[in-house]
Amino acid sequence: MKIYVTQGHEEGIGLEVFLKSTLLLSRSEVEKITLIAYRQAVHETLLSLQYPFVLHDNSLDLSGVSLSVIWLETIHISQSFTALELGMKLSETGGILYTLPTSKDQFPGFAGHTEYFRHVYHRPDIGMFFSSPDMQMLLVTDHVPVKDLSKTLTEDRIMKSVSTALATLNSWDWPISRVFVAGLNPHAGEKGLIGQEDIRVEKAIKRIQDKIKIPITGPFPADTMFKEKKGPHDLLVYLYHDQGLGLFKGLNGFIGSNISLGLPFPRFSPDHGTSFSLYAKNAADFRGCLFSLKQALDLLGRMSCGQNSSHKSKSTQSKKR
Repeated sequence: MKIYVTQGHEEGIGLEVFLKSTLLLSRSEVEKITLIAYRQAVHETLLSLQYPFVLHDNSLDLSGVSLSVIWLETIHISQSFTALELGMKLSETGGILYTLPTSKDQFPGFAGHTEYFRHVYHRPDIGMFFSSPDMQMLLVTDHVPVKDLSKTLTEDRIMKSVSTALATLNSWDWPISRVFVAGLNPHAGEKGLIGQEDIRVEKAIKRIQDKIKIPITGPFPADTMFKEKKGPHDLLVYLYHDQGLGLFKGLNGFIGSNISLGLPFPRFSPDHGTSFSLYAKNAADFRGCLFSLKQALDLLGRMSCGQNSSHKSKSTQSKKR
């Protein structure tokens, strides 16, 4: 099993932060990673970093580190989109997709990676999950205009989004201790005095409670829910993009992972954008990319162990027969 890293925007900082991160990984960790990219984009980034490097047919050597690479030649829509398509196809066979930052104009007709994933896999409940060393956060909706939130946040949408996220995290052995769900309106609606949306949230939570073993409570006023969190494995569920991400990025900066839940494979990305203004300046902060790569590698290890255990179990059963 491998981690397939897709190039991202050729004029963003993605390749820079990724290549810097690989230099801080062990050789055994780097061996688990394959980069999908265009030779010219990688070459220009490496020149800006001023590290010794050599490009080969199926790999690159960077300061003594050898990294597996699939070089792309043709372009479908954009460089980042072409890399993504191949990365998805390879990840479907068993592995983890790791996408470097790109811009929304690289996805004609879609607001970004998540919307494209929902379209391709026909899974509207694919969720955006954010993880840092001390915080776990789920968004029920993401790139939805504020004017559409009330009609989008149905009881079923809330229930399916949270249920899918928890089922996926459980299958990954990702520790979650408790779940706290925010309301949509100020003061979580004041029992219907400030809108009816939070009554839907309460009903969705009751439906989810019947399906999971860990405690789930809410709705809480979004401005104070963070005080309910007691440890790094408590999951905070917010109903829309800026309701949660202002808190997440304010407390964690760029040290975090953006993780898609509900795909046929795990998908990770650093929790930052392209930062076009820093391109080719050798000045980008790579710590967020390194953190999320480490998280992806840890999950890959758990997945590989599970796969090996399954093979051993089948082999033992075969011998008994």
